[in-house]
Amino acid sequence: MEKDFDFYRQNDDCNHLILFVHGFTGDVNKTWKNSNGQSFPKLLLANKYIADNFDVATYGYFTTLLDLFADSKEKFRRIKNLIRRKTHKKEKNLDISELSNNLSNHLRITLNQYDNIYIVAHSMGGLITKNLISDELNKNGWTKIKLFLSLAVPHQGSDKAVLGGLISDNLQINNLNPVNLFINTLNQRWIDLDSKPSTKYFYGSYDEVVTKHSAVAIDKIEKDIISVAEDHNSISKPENASSIVCNGVVQFIEEAHKHILLSEVGYQKLDPTEQLDDELFVLKLLLAEIANETQEHAKELFFNAEYVRKLFRSKHDRKQLELLFNNIRQLYKDSFDGYLADDYKNSGQLLAEVHTKITDHDAQLLKTLIPTLQTYHKKGMLHQLANDTESDIWWSKSKKFSFEGEDK
Repeated sequence: MEKDFDFYRQNDDCNHLILFVHGFTGDVNKTWKNSNGQSFPKLLLANKYIADNFDVATYGYFTTLLDLFADSKEKFRRIKNLIRRKTHKKEKNLDISELSNNLSNHLRITLNQYDNIYIVAHSMGGLITKNLISDELNKNGWTKIKLFLSLAVPHQGSDKAVLGGLISDNLQINNLNPVNLFINTLNQRWIDLDSKPSTKYFYGSYDEVVTKHSAVAIDKIEKDIISVAEDHNSISKPENASSIVCNGVVQFIEEAHKHILLSEVGYQKLDPTEQLDDELFVLKLLLAEIANETQEHAKELFFNAEYVRKLFRSKHDRKQLELLFNNIRQLYKDSFDGYLADDYKNSGQLLAEVHTKITDHDAQLLKTLIPTLQTYHKKGMLHQLANDTESDIWWSKSKKFSFEGEDK
């Protein structure tokens, strides 16, 4: 593996990689190592779920504050390589776009075994990641990056870069200037993307380098923002595995991994042993004399939605599912009102109409921050609603069960 990457865990058959990308003047050691000498990657691997499902690595690239420092580094490296009889290449500060291109090609070639990459990026490393995502989605329509964890990233630039520009013509400092073209162009490209990876924005309450305002990207969708009592340096160096930064990163990676597993499983056929005949939503279909074929389809939809319910239990996901349930219920209520007013519409037509509405509104009203939820999951959620004993989802005008003349 090329020297740009330091692996903390690597298996031949692993398809999921957690990749740490440092920021301006950082490196693979000082950015992620805390005062106790523990590195962020190793703290993650202390979690069993992470250790069982992921490879973990750090990515390093050349970055210095002043060209004077860069020249000094180069002289030292040249002498060291001469002694070791190694070929020497002169490195220099590259702008963020070129750093992004380099990392993109590493994802394609060096890290070709991984289809799913989860990036933890600090400071300027987040702008490299953001630019990479924008380039790949605009060019290819897809990216290997499935999760972007943004730690104190200057999405709106940094005022410190203005001062830095007075003493250096460093391309990276110029890119970080909030009034320069690069930041504003990147922000607009980010806003225009329709299918970005899930992104979580961490900011440090004590950060004097990247403000809260700058640490959160401008976007047209709801943002998930996490505040932590850290400064610009400490946010990337959790003191232990129980710190909020470390816990948050573990939680978000686990959630994203489960989303990917869901997308890989796809639509699930109902197990023959899972008849579901005693479920309330099935009894409501029977009461409305819905066709047997439609009943079987509804059971499969319900089965797929139940899989989602069991898989996604975080507070964030529950909130997203609750919003979906409310909007699906509203679509049903609008159709049911029309059903009551139309003597010629039957229960089967009502159910088909609501299913069609869910399909039609999938990308608008029913769009969610859970990207792996498919239309069939949302149709299944309709039947989950009908399965609730407190629910008002019925397919017949009579909202009660009658057996042998008795109401039940």
